[in-house]
Amino acid sequence: MLDKKEFEVLRYICESCENTSPNLIAEHTGYSLNIIKTVLEKLLQSGFIDKLYYITNAGIKELEPFRVKNAIILAAGMSTRFEPVSYELPKGLIAVKGEVMTERLIRQLQEAGVREIVLVIGYMMEKFFYLRDKYNIKLVVNNEYAVKNTHSSIYAARDYLSSTYICCADNYYPSNMFHQYEYRAFYCSIYLDGTSYVERGFVFDDYDLIIDTNKPSCNQWIMYGHAYYDQIFTDKFKPILESYYGKNGVEQMYWETIYAENVMQLPMYIKKCTSEDIYEFDNMDELKAFDKDYISNNKVKVFENICRILCCDFADIKDIVPVKKGLNNRSFKFLCNGKYYIYRHPGGNASNIIDRTKEAISLRAAKRLKIDDTLIYIDEKEGWKISKYIDTCEEFDFSNVKHIQLLADNLKRLHKSNVQIGFHFDYYKEANRLIEIVRHIDGISYRELIAAQTKIKPVFDFLKYDPWNISFCHNDLYAPNLLIEENKLHIIDWEFAGDSDIGFDICKLFAVYNPEYEKIDDYLIYYYGRPTTDSEKRHLFACAAIIYYYWFIWGVYASKTDGNVTEYVMIWHDKMNQYCDEVLKYIKENSLWK
Repeated sequence: MLDKKEFEVLRYICESCENTSPNLIAEHTGYSLNIIKTVLEKLLQSGFIDKLYYITNAGIKELEPFRVKNAIILAAGMSTRFEPVSYELPKGLIAVKGEVMTERLIRQLQEAGVREIVLVIGYMMEKFFYLRDKYNIKLVVNNEYAVKNTHSSIYAARDYLSSTYICCADNYYPSNMFHQYEYRAFYCSIYLDGTSYVERGFVFDDYDLIIDTNKPSCNQWIMYGHAYYDQIFTDKFKPILESYYGKNGVEQMYWETIYAENVMQLPMYIKKCTSEDIYEFDNMDELKAFDKDYISNNKVKVFENICRILCCDFADIKDIVPVKKGLNNRSFKFLCNGKYYIYRHPGGNASNIIDRTKEAISLRAAKRLKIDDTLIYIDEKEGWKISKYIDTCEEFDFSNVKHIQLLADNLKRLHKSNVQIGFHFDYYKEANRLIEIVRHIDGISYRELIAAQTKIKPVFDFLKYDPWNISFCHNDLYAPNLLIEENKLHIIDWEFAGDSDIGFDICKLFAVYNPEYEKIDDYLIYYYGRPTTDSEKRHLFACAAIIYYYWFIWGVYASKTDGNVTEYVMIWHDKMNQYCDEVLKYIKENSLWK
């Protein structure tokens, strides 16, 4: 059996395309010339090489037990830190210096002699399909990519685990680091100065066997790059992985976390590399630092849209920063020719909810009224939008008197404009439509929504018997849509706008903070300029109940698809019940109808 030095020298000779020498072997393996001469003499005596330092058939046979059987490339993740490119491309298909990362990785593996390559996909999986035919690789789908971390991708491909490279699709290797043969299990590592709360550090013995890991790392060699499972490692790791899978609390575990918790049972060695050997791009900033031309190298439609509307070149788009996501959309801020803008990209749920033509009509009307003058362009078919960036001096706060006054002034101007845009936003109809969608997804949740629908029905009927003025309304007033610029308020995002009962806008002056009934005038005084009558308060309570009913229904629908809104669903449910109960109590006490 070859020892490690003998293996590395024999592998180098096997992989060398030209006649080599002890000096070249020493240079490439890192061993001293004296050690190389000793190893070469032993290999010659064993018949594994000839006198000209060419490998023999016996040498090839000796290497065979060390053959790398395959490679598994992990490419299922959602790529959220690569916005806006990830709106259209999964991270593994992003181009770096003109080459698609996953394609480059596949080519390097194949050039090294790795015969079988397995690509684990999930997010935007269909975009990877072409690789199967182009490179003759295998595809494995991780159906749980959205809710579980990389251990689920290894689990999905577990039947392929053997003598296996484990690679990530976002790793970039300037030079090919892969081989046809590997001596033993390893994890690549670079040395990192200082403390990192992100990276996991290695503790290893004098033979480079990893005996522990720790996180955060502190002046240590850290996990960085690919790993290699030899058959011994795989035989021990696979049953451990299977024992973890499906347990509560492990959903967000990386496969490395499972390894770290069982490190003494899983023999793996550290493979020391330099920071120039491997690049891991965890976010767009790291990609930009490595490839200043990444925008022109990834001519996704987002960038093409910006160039067309702003009449600029790809090189003019700079300083891209993702901003807090809306409930229906994703957005980023960018600099172009000295000015900042916001690009809004419609989310997955938006097409089932938002009519973009109606939104465009509403935006233009709001711009004419100078209530929202941020619009640059909206695409009525696809829903993307470019707006002026507002440098807000403070966040909107519904408990702040100044802020409430600004909002009330804008609402009065909106409602008294007598502008009607020709379509109505019907909360009841829209909620019922979403309930029907949920019916086909989750029967249990559907029954809960029907119960809410039954409870809220008398409140809708109450508003029919208490009609108010119909005007152009925003219908979605919450803090992220209210931007304060010095003493000016911009009301943005008119996706739910329409000709509606003005009470649906007015009630938001108090509904967010749930004041006691007697204190509602502390908020409404800024709109009415006088105390509010009981009948007005009841009407506004009904509007608040219906608003939160709609958002409760929407939240359940979104949580069943791809919306990350679970933290709000209970809040909306409780507010719906609070205002609904108040109105139902009034209806019962006054015997308005049986």
